[in-house]
Amino acid sequence: MKRRRDANADESSAFYQERRKEIVDQAALAFLERGFQATSIGIIAEKLNTDRASIYYYFGSKQELFREVVREVGLKAVEAAEAIAKSEGPADQKLRQAFQAVMETYDVSYPYMNVFLQENFSVVHEAQDEWSAEARDWGRRYYVAIRQIIQQGVDDQVFHLTLPVGVTTMAVLGTVNWTHRWYKPGGILGPQVLGEGFANMLLNGLTSPANIPKPPKQKRKSEKDRAL
Repeated sequence: MKRRRDANADESSAFYQERRKEIVDQAALAFLERGFQATSIGIIAEKLNTDRASIYYYFGSKQELFREVVREVGLKAVEAAEAIAKSEGPADQKLRQAFQAVMETYDVSYPYMNVFLQENFSVVHEAQDEWSAEARDWGRRYYVAIRQIIQQGVDDQVFHLTLPVGVTTMAVLGTVNWTHRWYKPGGILGPQVLGEGFANMLLNGLTSPANIPKPPKQKRKSEKDRAL
């Protein structure tokens, strides 16, 4: 106990940072399994084989711990999408890059990205504090970045939409955002394959020539059949 107290006096100490990271990792798994509201500091403490007081040495509340779990990965995903939207290149190439970037984030940041996407930030913080406003802003910024890519495609006559740009953007986001419900690293399909596959599905459509089954060959009719 004395070692922990002494380490807390210097937040740059290796012991402090290692223990803090361990708590964050276990908290992420607990939030993923149960969701924010159903997860308590006590549950996180059980995962670490410690008590609640030990958690409070490093984090003042469950909200603060949740923020630590999602903040870095949330910002990385948003900033990556914004950088792609502002870059040079055709819109279809940018959309592919955006899909691959978010799938790679799922892979290297598991389970943090999953926790980030599965939660409703309006219930994470009851008060409309500065951080909850920041968290909601991440979603807005990501939406704007993807919408810019789609709008570029429309303006350049690369994309031909049957729905408004805003609705199309929400559909595109839904394709990758729902991935948190089933994706786990180490599967047969890696993040690059999945990102490319999602992009192909949206850019080419499910009824592109490559996906349309060939009509069955018709049997040659006999003279009798042709007379009917």
